[in-house]
Amino acid sequence: MYNIEDKKRQIEKINKSFDIFKEIYNSKDFKFRNLGNFLERQANILKSEYKKTTLNKIKLKRGNIIMVDFGINLGSELSGIHFAIVLNNDDNYNVDNVTVIPLTSKPGYKRLKLGMILKRTVKNRKNTYALITQVTTISKKKIIGKKFGYFVDNITMKKIMKALIYFFTD
Repeated sequence: MYNIEDKKRQIEKINKSFDIFKEIYNSKDFKFRNLGNFLERQANILKSEYKKTTLNKIKLKRGNIIMVDFGINLGSELSGIHFAIVLNNDDNYNVDNVTVIPLTSKPGYKRLKLGMILKRTVKNRKNTYALITQVTTISKKKIIGKKFGYFVDNITMKKIMKALIYFFTD
């Protein structure tokens, strides 16, 4: 447990961080436009950790299309709320993490065109691209919503896996 002096120093650091967050938000930088929402979600996730409450005890399947809050990240790491495709072969309710490949509607370098795979989920009429270089493992607590009935087909999943193997091997 903390002693009183350690606790005071930690509270000072929290207050200083809050001032920095206000400064960042007031910068009007597009990347930080949802900073308040992000911090509130993070605070609720941390609260569930210390209270030992469960969030999103779910079982996902490879190819599930889910919505994820990737948060606010550094540099060119993906930030914000995006759809993602589950890559795990074997998942269960007791596993807290899942590996995903994020999706975007913006074409670009090292982005695999998947077509209009989101047209059923969000009535999106744009092409969808898998961010091959942004494969990541996330906590299931970052998953937004409870609807997981949408999947990519086997052909699309094979296309993704082939691209990943090509990109990450010799």
